[in-house]
Amino acid sequence: MSSARRPKRKTTQARQSDPARWAHLIFVLGGFLGAWVLTNFIEEGWDILFTTAWPALGRPNPLSANIFGIGIAIAATLFAWRRRAWFQYATEVVTEVAQVSWPTRAEVRVATIVVIVMTLICSAILFTIDTVWSNVTDLLYGIE
Repeated sequence: MSSARRPKRKTTQARQSDPARWAHLIFVLGGFLGAWVLTNFIEEGWDILFTTAWPALGRPNPLSANIFGIGIAIAATLFAWRRRAWFQYATEVVTEVAQVSWPTRAEVRVATIVVIVMTLICSAILFTIDTVWSNVTDLLYGIE
C-alpha cells in the first residue's frame, strides 16, 4: 500500500477589518499631521511676532520649536484618543466608509465622458446666448 501524503491545502479566510484598527491609525496620522503643523506654526509665528515686536530675540532655535510643537501634538492626540465619544465617532466613520460601494473603472470613465460632453454643450449654449445678448445690447445702445 502506498501511503502518499497529500499536501495540506491552506485555508484562506476573509479577514474582517476591525474598524478600531483604522480609528487608531486615524489618531496616529492626525498626531503626525498636528506635530508638523504645530512645529511650523510655532517657528513662523515666533519669527513674525518677535521680529516685529522684539527684534533682539530673533528666530527661535528650530529644535525648541520642534520640541514644543511635537509635545503639544502628542498631548492633544492623547487627549483626543482617550475621549471615548471621539474614538467611537472615528470607529463609526470607518464602518460607514467600509459600506460605500465604489464605482468601477468603466463607470468612472463613462461618468467623466458625460461630464465633459455636458460641459462642452453648456459652454456652447452660454457662448451663443452671450454673443446674441452682446449684439442686442450693442444695437440698443448704438455702439458699433
